[in-house]
Amino acid sequence: MAIRVVKLNEDSSWMWESDSLSILVDPWFTVSQIDLAPWFSEQFHLNPQPLISEIKKPHYIFISHPFTDHCNKETLLQFDRTIPIIAETNTLTKIKRWNYFKNLININDFEKVKIERINKKSLFDLVHNAFLISFGNKRIVYAPHGFKSLNKQITADVLITSCSTYHLPWYLGGTINLGINKALSMAELLSTSIILSTHDEQKIGKGIVEKIAKKIPIQENKKIIILERGRELIIE
Repeated sequence: MAIRVVKLNEDSSWMWESDSLSILVDPWFTVSQIDLAPWFSEQFHLNPQPLISEIKKPHYIFISHPFTDHCNKETLLQFDRTIPIIAETNTLTKIKRWNYFKNLININDFEKVKIERINKKSLFDLVHNAFLISFGNKRIVYAPHGFKSLNKQITADVLITSCSTYHLPWYLGGTINLGINKALSMAELLSTSIILSTHDEQKIGKGIVEKIAKKIPIQENKKIIILERGRELIIE
């Protein structure tokens, strides 16, 4: 079974397709996203974003994190309310408050493909979520900020993860994007040679967080695939 993965923007929005199934992942297409308040943190895309009308209606939408650069209300409310949303409980609780989408599905209850968290939940780390998505015999690990450890030994055909570094003080989460060296070690752990860059857009930031953040942009590396917007990779 082949999987088609399409990069929809420079950040971490994707379309995954297999056979007649399509899953839109972490759509954020508004100009900016705000954490808490603009004075605290606001980030802006560098380039124009795709229009919702340009995107083929997906069968499902998967949201990996509850944060506004993954679970972006302004973007999501532009989609058909009948599209089922797949996410973990805390993210579904947030989306349910919008009183918009008709069908919210916990990842544990999704039957079309298998989606499972592969790192342990922690109240002290809400960022480094990693998910194994199994399309038949093909497996994607999606860890948009990277992961620090796994709760079981697995292999994957492709790793989709951040390869840049974004560091904040410990009280704001510490190192959010874990960087290229961690991405390479994660791929080795998963026994995959295919690493797709995600969440590496060098956004324009404003607010307190931007002033204290330390950033190292993604560097060219022959082991890392950086897809431009609209480009795709077929995993066979």
